[in-house]
Amino acid sequence: MSFEFEKELKVTETNIPGLLVFDLPVHGDSRGWFKENWQRAKMLKLGLPDFGPVQNNISFNAKKGVTRGIHAEPWDKYISIATGEIFGAWVDLRPGDSFGQVYTTRLDPSKAIYVPRGVGNSFQALQDGTVYTYLVNAHWSLEQKKTYTFVNLADPELDIQWPIPLEESERSEADLHHPMLKDAKPMTPKRTLVTGCNGQLGHAVRAYAEAHGLEGFEYTDIDEFDFSDPTAYDRYDWSLYGTIINVAEQASDDCKDVDDVARAWRINAQGTALLARAAGEHHITLVQVSAESVYGQNTDDGVIAPVDLYAQTKAAGDIAVANIPEHYILRCSASAQADTQRLAGEIFRLLDTHAAYGVYDLQ
Repeated sequence: MSFEFEKELKVTETNIPGLLVFDLPVHGDSRGWFKENWQRAKMLKLGLPDFGPVQNNISFNAKKGVTRGIHAEPWDKYISIATGEIFGAWVDLRPGDSFGQVYTTRLDPSKAIYVPRGVGNSFQALQDGTVYTYLVNAHWSLEQKKTYTFVNLADPELDIQWPIPLEESERSEADLHHPMLKDAKPMTPKRTLVTGCNGQLGHAVRAYAEAHGLEGFEYTDIDEFDFSDPTAYDRYDWSLYGTIINVAEQASDDCKDVDDVARAWRINAQGTALLARAAGEHHITLVQVSAESVYGQNTDDGVIAPVDLYAQTKAAGDIAVANIPEHYILRCSASAQADTQRLAGEIFRLLDTHAAYGVYDLQ
């Protein structure tokens, strides 16, 4: 096996958005070689997303010419080579302007590639005994498998120049019959879960999503999914979700007796904290709708100092949400809370524009 030793760790962007190629330093001597195959801290500084791998898979390819793909799965992956060499081809199968874009390169132990969710992956082994290994950030499940999408290795529109002609390669029966690009199904977006769907704001969020033809939305309320109960989270495969919009709350007008107070702490604080934990563990963006009353009298300097019980419970939930990386907290005035159509539009504006995560005050 021949490849370059002692490279500088660096990243190269490609024509497919988010598809990143890494040069890896490999240190060798007469005994063999060693490398840091994935180094989170160093690679994050170079632009690798903090994608949170949960599983490592290995594909052993006995013979030169084994060819696999083109498969797009509903997770991000980081691919590298333990031994041997491959020719890889990646096709963007996400909906949007880059759909159908192709990138090809060779990988050996001194190179790796980060493949974002929805980008189709394929490779051809160029040496006997090639070992292809990859990290993914979701566990396989039947629900995940239903979202796979494919395109044919031999599609002339893709114009992939395979080093070993496909008719001389070894392919699976399934890979022979994948659709051409013109018939390929784009990867569906991750799901969005909306809590508090039966409230006024929940209705406004649903109306906005339906009016704009947005897909993948699920709606639930506390009576269906009690998100203050830790055991209720087991019913969801959270790796299927990309966003949670939390508009559920025990409102200030409903905090009048002991039972109401307990419910406010359960929904506004405990439930929101558990949603934040699930979102943080699974890299889900959490949208939390809150109230400017969490500031108390400090609305000008933005310091949380709630006075009444409702504001205290909302502040407790906000603090939990603020401690996960991917969050939006909308702190609304009374008039903004009342204008549910405007508030729903602001939620989707933040999500659609990929606004910076953080706290937004809405008057």
